[in-house]
Amino acid sequence: MRKRWVFGVTGAVAIAGVGIGAVTANTGGLDTWMSGMNHNRIIQVQNEGGVQPDSGKVGIAFFSNSAFQVTSPKGIRIMVDPWRNDPSGAWGLWYRMEFPKAEVDIGMSTHAHFDHDALGRLEANMLLDRMAGTFQLGDVTITGIADKHQCVAPGIVAWTDAVKQFEGRDNVCPPTNARHFDNNIYLIETGGMRLLMWGDNRPEPPQEVWDRIGSVDVVFVPVDGSRHILDYEQADSVVAKTGAKIAIPHHYLVPETTFVTSTLIPATEWAQTHEHTMLDTASIEISKADLEGKSGHVYYFGSNNMATDMANDG
Repeated sequence: MRKRWVFGVTGAVAIAGVGIGAVTANTGGLDTWMSGMNHNRIIQVQNEGGVQPDSGKVGIAFFSNSAFQVTSPKGIRIMVDPWRNDPSGAWGLWYRMEFPKAEVDIGMSTHAHFDHDALGRLEANMLLDRMAGTFQLGDVTITGIADKHQCVAPGIVAWTDAVKQFEGRDNVCPPTNARHFDNNIYLIETGGMRLLMWGDNRPEPPQEVWDRIGSVDVVFVPVDGSRHILDYEQADSVVAKTGAKIAIPHHYLVPETTFVTSTLIPATEWAQTHEHTMLDTASIEISKADLEGKSGHVYYFGSNNMATDMANDG
């Protein structure tokens, strides 16, 4: 008797993303196939080098937690580290809302933690998940450098002890770490500037990582009042070693999007220990001229963030 294979799909499929909500596929995969969008912008970039005339400025928009959208002078939009609540439930409820369905050209994640890997929430033309190597499109070049996540909590909450309990072993650090403790640093070159996305990387990577990074203009560093990923001294060391003119903190508490159950605290104190600018908006533009005379100058978004702005706009 021939075996019958039963697939767990019911309902009817419609074209161009209409009526697909009737389908149950029992899958945890991306739902990109449901999108009614297309990548015509990417074809335009291939043909013309961008989607707008060169503005000479790089846009940086904060989407809370560690999520930033970088927009190149020719209009290429890159989103790094969108967030979501932990699907396992082990870490509790962090976020008050879903990450906005932002339309971007490139979606990227530095590592496989829920507060950095919600690539499925993006309306992205392409995804570069935990990328190493070099990628080039239009006026953007991205270099991914493979290294490791911070594995020893330096702050007031010993969250890495919880990781040991979850994994059932005492040594969760490299070189025998699990996948979720891998981290990829991203160097984004555009507009004549070098922007470094640190992710949740360990504070003292091997020298070959520093050699690949070289000097940078803007560094995005994970630091908050709880010292969740990096403590103040570690964050200062990263900024100094990269030679960054501007440092932008992330991975801190934004009460408008994030519950205190995250155990995060704002990064105000760290920002105020440096030359700093307290920003009053969720997005800025910088040019090479803005770097002049700066060394480790902190740009702090505070609670200003695009996720809240987009939610308020409906």
